[in-house]
Amino acid sequence: TQTTRKLATMSTPKKIAAIISEYRKYSHADVIVTKFLRGFPTDDGIIPARTQIASMYVDQFPDNDLARGISAEFNVPIYPSIVKALTLGGSELAVDGVLLIGEHGDYPWNEKEQQLYPRKYFMEQICGVFASSGRSVPVFNDKHLSYNWHDAKWMYDRAQQLGAPFMAG
Repeated sequence: TQTTRKLATMSTPKKIAAIISEYRKYSHADVIVTKFLRGFPTDDGIIPARTQIASMYVDQFPDNDLARGISAEFNVPIYPSIVKALTLGGSELAVDGVLLIGEHGDYPWNEKEQQLYPRKYFMEQICGVFASSGRSVPVFNDKHLSYNWHDAKWMYDRAQQLGAPFMAG
């Protein structure tokens, strides 16, 4: 019945791909992804996540990297590309949501002293998977969209074109 299908869907955790520039202690990836894996601390204790980190793409691995250890601890594969992380190694979109965390890492700076994090570059690849799969899933972009208006506007417009729910903060 429809009720049975709805209950089955609710009990199956949604699969999330974490697309990360760098994962080290106190980084944005640590603060966000670790909570999805270990649970969310509250005054009343830990609240388990109702979703599953199903895959990660990590762009850079500093000496104090946490990604490899957390990957092994929670059996979350680190894929060598964003496309593979979103398709879980297959050929079509295989996750229910995306965390885009393009903060921290060894990236260049511009003349305005803004670090050039690859958020648009990551989003281009995410949107490529959406377009080739014929469907989109929600994307949460950690922090602001870009260091320049043109890239930020492109990210927003492309998500709208593909019907992808898109949030940043």
